[in-house]
Amino acid sequence: MSRSSETSFQSKLHGDDLAQAIEKSLYVLPTDEQESKRLAVQYEVLRHGFRGRVVFAPIELHAGDKVLDSGVGSATWLLDCYNANKDVTFHGIDLKTNIFPELDDIQKQRIHLGPGNILQLPNDWTSNFQLVNQRLLIAALSKEMWNTAVDEIFRVLAPGGWVQLLEASHCSAGEVTQRHFSMLQDLFVKRGLLLNCIEHIPNVLKSAGFDKITAQSLEISFGGGEDEDGMKAKARESFIGAYKGMQAPVVKMGIRTEGEYTKLMEDLEREWESNAQSKVVFYTFVAQKPA
Repeated sequence: MSRSSETSFQSKLHGDDLAQAIEKSLYVLPTDEQESKRLAVQYEVLRHGFRGRVVFAPIELHAGDKVLDSGVGSATWLLDCYNANKDVTFHGIDLKTNIFPELDDIQKQRIHLGPGNILQLPNDWTSNFQLVNQRLLIAALSKEMWNTAVDEIFRVLAPGGWVQLLEASHCSAGEVTQRHFSMLQDLFVKRGLLLNCIEHIPNVLKSAGFDKITAQSLEISFGGGEDEDGMKAKARESFIGAYKGMQAPVVKMGIRTEGEYTKLMEDLEREWESNAQSKVVFYTFVAQKPA
């Protein structure tokens, strides 16, 4: 990307389009320092679950390639991928930038973070990236938004480029977890979000024009019992933390009172820790833009 196009991209995203996108955002989690710390723990848990794999697509990145992290958040994935591919150029965008990391001068040569809307990527990014990563936007996108986001990813990928998506499916434990899931369904319906996005994603990828679509599940245990590396405790901490972060919209929409929600979170955490079979299921989706 040329210096002039980078400048126009930044100025455009600081204008009315970005402000309107933030106002219309359906995201039900906070964007603050505490959430940034939670995301770091969550990333550690997921990375451990995937045995250190960062790139799931069957692609070997080379010097001069470009990678987009769409909905970059605190940039944990992007920085991890950069550390293994320092000759590649990385772009990361998100509606809010307050949990972006501070980059050193060397990182700034290859990493470009900025405000952006995954539903309206810059026009001059068409056919520009070899890999696009997007993860854990279940709490941000409606069905229509998923369609648009995937269409935009398809557009900005170079022919032969790959997309990889990671999304949560469900938690499995006991009666409290079932009650919490019912409450979560209520929240997502009222917010217009797509809780069962993993069932929707394969068809969206196909409709956008992708082929070689594959899906892989990952089960992460967070039940009590043996936990030599501490990952089960970290999993409970990060996932309970995510649900605690949804308290404000739950209370605002009248789904639960503050006291009821706090009690539900306490009961949920106890159930997860006491039930050795407690787990959460994630799915990765990989697909290629035809060459």
